[in-house]
Amino acid sequence: MIRAIKSYIVSLKATSRFGDAVKLRDAGRKSEALVAGKEALAILRQPVINRSGGPEGSCLACCTVLVEELSTELHQTGADIADIKDTLVFLRLLPEDRKSGWIPYLESRAGKGGASVV
Repeated sequence: MIRAIKSYIVSLKATSRFGDAVKLRDAGRKSEALVAGKEALAILRQPVINRSGGPEGSCLACCTVLVEELSTELHQTGADIADIKDTLVFLRLLPEDRKSGWIPYLESRAGKGGASVV
């Protein structure tokens, strides 16, 4: 129980950083948004985080997709392969009616190791 609470509390920091990344992207500051998105992913790599938990996994999925989109657009390195793979695991655990259209995109990105498509 305590581990779950710690995981959730730490994931709130990542969620906040994700929000910053979205605001930066929407303001046209995409390079800064990419940095903020990668910072959120780094927070989600802390050992206390349960990456398959609901709130944590949702944040992981959102951050990973944002970082992958921005990195492709900016021709920079994307999310770590572990982030992409863990996101795919989380998305596949969702009920069929909630499965994401992001699965094929992330599968293709995993095949590239998160490298930018240049």
